Amino acid sequence: MKSILLLWGIICCMQINAETRKTEYHKSFAKDGIEEVVVANKNGGVEISQTSQDSIYITAVVSVVAKSQNKADELSDFIRVEDELTDKYLSVSTVFTKDMTFNQLLAGVELNISYKINLPKGIKLRLVNADGNVFLDDFVGDLSLDVKSCNVRAGKLTDGELLIKQTGGDFKVLGVNQLNGEFKACTVRIEVANAAQLTMKDCEGRFESVDDLKLTTSGGTMRFGQIENMTGTSSSTKYEVQDIGNSLKMDMRMGEINVRNIHFNFSTVEVTGSYSKVGLSFMEGAGYQFEFKHNKAVKTDIPKSFKLTQRPTSEKNVILETGFIGDKKYNGKVLLNLRFGNMYIQ
Repeated sequence: MKSILLLWGIICCMQINAETRKTEYHKSFAKDGIEEVVVANKNGGVEISQTSQDSIYITAVVSVVAKSQNKADELSDFIRVEDELTDKYLSVSTVFTKDMTFNQLLAGVELNISYKINLPKGIKLRLVNADGNVFLDDFVGDLSLDVKSCNVRAGKLTDGELLIKQTGGDFKVLGVNQLNGEFKACTVRIEVANAAQLTMKDCEGRFESVDDLKLTTSGGTMRFGQIENMTGTSSSTKYEVQDIGNSLKMDMRMGEINVRNIHFNFSTVEVTGSYSKVGLSFMEGAGYQFEFKHNKAVKTDIPKSFKLTQRPTSEKNVILETGFIGDKKYNGKVLLNLRFGNMYIQ
């Protein structure tokens, strides 16, 4: 207990004795002729707002906290915010004239570099950021994010494409027209998307509503609400899907997918899997041609009302079961090709 109190006392003294140096950068650029703004930063957050003004406004605050004012001033002098305007591109970046990482560790220095960007409509933004959060209001147009160890919060992104590469942290967007993303070790939350093409590794995903969803996943767990069309390949991923409106096409290995409700007027459900669990529930009144190709190692749970014809295939120990299920005024197709694992249909 005495050791804990002593440590807490040392920390308090360090905080009391700490000195701060703040340096601010303010600059504006006329938007005429500029098509894209590129911002590169680390060790701090970025706030992005889109405006109807005729100028680009960028503010950066560099804050260095050290044990002494001399140390804070010394390290602050090694950090600059530089800008360069070349043809149609404006580049703004945080520049370290000295390797700060090892010095920070030895000196107990706290460093924060935060940006605020006001960007007129019609100008693209490309942001590279590490070790800081990114906040983005509603945005119209194209946007590119390359972030690491960040939390990203975005409003509604319309009339353009969001390209994002993220490692670590959380990502949340309220609405997006077109999303092309690569995520690793992230928590990904999408409220509404028209089209999303995603590569995800060891992620937790929650999507509420997506019209067209294309996935490549490895590991992790995905929970989806209303999906109109879903296509993907996966390895060791678990999917929980509330609704499929039109089509589902998946190629799975050592994973699991459970769909609680497939619309009666769907077009196609096609699942190829090995060592996977597949659970499908169809809306009452659906009608579809059913083809189930599997080896004898697949454990099945199929309603007794299914009248299926069974015949052998050219593959050893593999059989094909076919039949029409439900209302014949519909022409959906269910094609399952499974090896090992489990299959459940309701």
